[in-house]
Amino acid sequence: MLLADSTELKLLNLSHKDELFTLINTNREHLREWLPWVDATQSPADSESFLQFAINQYQSGQGPQYAIFSESALCGVCGFHPFDLSNRSGSLGYWLGASYGGKGIMVRAVQALVEQGFREYGLNRIEIACATGNTRSRAIPERLGFELEGVFREREYVNGRYLDQAIYSMLASEFQPKA
Repeated sequence: MLLADSTELKLLNLSHKDELFTLINTNREHLREWLPWVDATQSPADSESFLQFAINQYQSGQGPQYAIFSESALCGVCGFHPFDLSNRSGSLGYWLGASYGGKGIMVRAVQALVEQGFREYGLNRIEIACATGNTRSRAIPERLGFELEGVFREREYVNGRYLDQAIYSMLASEFQPKA
C-alpha cells in the first residue's frame, strides 16, 4: 500500500526477518521505554516467530500487520492486534525507529489502517492504547480524531515498571476519510 512521501506499507512476511531484527536491535533503548516485547527479541529467530504469528493472524482473517518503509528502508511496524470479530472491533499497535519519528510517517500509516479497518474489514470500533507518558504515540490518535475514553491505571508492565495507558477509540459512525 503506497502512501504519500515515499512511505509504503507491506504485509509482514518472513523475508523481513533480518531487517526487522536489525531495526529493533539498533533501536533497543528507544523502544524498550514503552514496549514490553523488546527485551524478549534477542535474535532474528525471535523476529521470525513474530512474523509467523503476524502471517497466521492475517491468513485466519484476524487482521493485517505491516512493515513500514520510508524511501525503501524498513523503519517500523504497524497493524492490528487480532480482531474481536464477534464485536467487529480491532485495536492498533505501532512503532518506529528513533530517526524516523516526527516526519508524519506513522500518522499516514495509522490513517491508512483506520480506513482499511472500517472500509475493508467492516469494523465498528478501532481502539489505540498508549502509555500516558508516551506523548509522541498519543499524538497519533489525537491528530486522527480518536476519542480519549479514559486511562487504565498500571495496565502494562514494561521494563520493570507498570505504565498507565490512555485508551482512544473511533467508531465507524465517526470515521471521516481524509481527502
